[in-house]
Amino acid sequence: MRDWLAMDRTVFAGTRTFLGYIRAVVTLVIATTIFVAVFHREAWDALVYVGFLVAAVLMLVGVLQYRAIRQHHRDLQALERCAKLDASER
Repeated sequence: MRDWLAMDRTVFAGTRTFLGYIRAVVTLVIATTIFVAVFHREAWDALVYVGFLVAAVLMLVGVLQYRAIRQHHRDLQALERCAKLDASER
């Protein structure tokens, strides 16, 4: 029982981390957009592209980590169902 509760906490922590990634991406996009508005794209074009590229990579990493945690949780749930089936057959 305690192991399953620990996995639920892990999933919740992964969700919280994913939301942190989203918050960082949104902040980076807003900061890059403000940078463009203030400096009117003067000699900073490369920096603007880097800002959006870092935001995209950060979002991709967050999504991949979240999917890995969710898949691990689904696998554990399947194991739990199999264990309950075996216990009920005895």
